Amino acid sequence: MSDAVQVRVPATTANLGPGYDCLGLALSVHNEVTLAIADQTSVSIDGEGADSLPRDASHLVLRAAAAAARGADATLPPLSLSQANRIPLARGMGSSSAAIVGGVVGANELLDLGLSQRQMLDICTEVEGHPDNVAPALLGGLTVCCAVGSEVLVRRMDVAEGLSCALAIPDFEVSTEAARKALPETIPHADGVFNLCRCGLIVAALVSGEFDLLGEAMRDRLHQPYRAPLVPGLQDAIEAALLAGAHGACLSGSGPTVAAFVTGHGEEVAQAMVNAFADAKVTARAEVVSLSADGAQLIQ
Repeated sequence: MSDAVQVRVPATTANLGPGYDCLGLALSVHNEVTLAIADQTSVSIDGEGADSLPRDASHLVLRAAAAAARGADATLPPLSLSQANRIPLARGMGSSSAAIVGGVVGANELLDLGLSQRQMLDICTEVEGHPDNVAPALLGGLTVCCAVGSEVLVRRMDVAEGLSCALAIPDFEVSTEAARKALPETIPHADGVFNLCRCGLIVAALVSGEFDLLGEAMRDRLHQPYRAPLVPGLQDAIEAALLAGAHGACLSGSGPTVAAFVTGHGEEVAQAMVNAFADAKVTARAEVVSLSADGAQLIQ
């Protein structure tokens, strides 16, 4: 059992257009979680969420740590949590998944729980409610997930070299709950087939390096059209990214961030999306980040 551990967890972008609730990709923006055994629970936060996240046991990192302890039939002692957050909150970049993965991986190491990666993924998914963000946050790279009861089948793959992600990050939040409520209970059969075809195509394109396929492969009919009213300027931002040279673009997770995949001109693509949002009276900031082959890592 260690006295303290530090975990570095990447941001993620999920769905990738057609892969609703099953595809996810790790990005090179990171949160760092430090957990230490203490006499009483305490929380300190630097960066994103410093003014809004809870400072007690209700903090998501600590709730995830408690879930990990329960999963190993152990008792969670009082912990001191220090968090350095660089992933924007409620913007579709996996901030909650980073917290959950950080808590589970940290607790497993700190308390010597002996959980396997497989078990940690199942616990993270149970806490989050779906696996598409927690899987790449834990494993890195591109992940394809399938929930089977309380277990998650997952396949991790490396993306072909050369791809980066241009981001337009609006200055408002979209909660996952609100984004899910926007979806219909049923969809047309043709829309299901449309997405199935492109879901397979996007995985093939990312792994093979045939990035010219991404423009068509990232089209979606299952969630983006229904979530568009929550993100003014969404479709215009996607079209602006493609016109500026992106191979493909989509709503990142439940939004409002838009992610565009590029092999060059990343700054121009990101700015084009920001300008499109501005035309819709939405303020956004531009970032260009690399993809991350690494998931959660213990920092020595």
